[in-house]
Amino acid sequence: MKLPPRKVLVVDPIYHVHSVVHYRSALGSVGFESTEFTVLTSVVSAQEAERLEKFQQSQPRVRIRLLKQHPPISRRLQCLHQFWQTMRQVERILAQEQFDALIYLMADHMLPVFALPFARLWFPHHFALGVRGLLFRHNGLRKTATTARRKCLELVDRWIMRRSLRSGGFTRLSFLDREAGRRAGALEETPICGEGVDPVDFPDCDRAHARSVFGLSSDDFVFLMFGSIDDRKGVIEAIESLRAVENPDNRIVVLIAGRIAPALRPRLQAMFESCDFRVVLHDRFVLDEDLPNYFAAADCVVCSYKDFTASSGVLLHGASCGDLAVVSAQGVMEDAVREFGFGEVVEVEDRAAFASALRRLMHLSPTERDRMSAGARRYARTHDFRLYMTQFLTLEEAAQFPVKA
Repeated sequence: MKLPPRKVLVVDPIYHVHSVVHYRSALGSVGFESTEFTVLTSVVSAQEAERLEKFQQSQPRVRIRLLKQHPPISRRLQCLHQFWQTMRQVERILAQEQFDALIYLMADHMLPVFALPFARLWFPHHFALGVRGLLFRHNGLRKTATTARRKCLELVDRWIMRRSLRSGGFTRLSFLDREAGRRAGALEETPICGEGVDPVDFPDCDRAHARSVFGLSSDDFVFLMFGSIDDRKGVIEAIESLRAVENPDNRIVVLIAGRIAPALRPRLQAMFESCDFRVVLHDRFVLDEDLPNYFAAADCVVCSYKDFTASSGVLLHGASCGDLAVVSAQGVMEDAVREFGFGEVVEVEDRAAFASALRRLMHLSPTERDRMSAGARRYARTHDFRLYMTQFLTLEEAAQFPVKA
């Protein structure tokens, strides 16, 4: 069954490395084959602009409209300012053009705007059409803070969430954090999807071919660290923990792919020189077409991120290939690994326990390995890209739609 032809405005105020994946998933969602999408987004670099232009040229049902270019964003106040500017532009677009649905990606940063007492007066067209949004953070709905300051911020976040839900501007909200979605659903009557789709494809995971690409043997145990490599990723801690793992048969291989932060590069290079295992380092941006080989070649993805409670595309891509996982405690990644049973949860600063977790995964029996790989794939299927748009359906639309939202 297909939904009637529709015009959907997708607003992505802060373009990021996974954005094109979300756009492509919207186009490929079951039942939305005839939907036309207008994407309003931003870019920072020429490389991002080129990638976006190639995507638009290959997709006749999508129209890309760029926001004013902004500098790299790293602080919450910068995010809020960008969202405020974007919402004002969207308001002008809605006053002049007709759309059937309005979807905000990374809707977390528009919540404070909707919590303001005069939001309905400032953004009447947003309220008239109703906003559907995807939230990546837990927005204070999961107790993860360890300091007094952060505990205070969590209280503020929960207050903002309650105010924004009460505003009446949302017709559907989707959380990648199921626990946060459950708590939000208990706050007010705004329709909440307990688990949003962080979309993933299911590539042909030809492990033998992928390993040959990187010069790896079938006996190697490959730990993959992927993405923008900075201190937040916990790579230093992971390497130090791996150095504590016995490696008499030289099975351990660390595959690191992604741009390394300049400040971190000298320290990493010095560590590699003292490692008794092989390190394959690809210090560069990984193209979309090359990405599947990295995850197909890996035995285990290492997501030992510090101070991180959100979802991870690295974990999800690994799961789609049946990879095991080591993830840091607290948040969405821990929930996924524990529920579907495909890895180990570690405290990043506890090197001894971290090393023990890595060692356990290296020495699983074939039966245990197969069971955990199957759990990883089950987790990935809950985020099948073809289900992406179903998380934004209203209750009335979902009742007429054959795919479970």
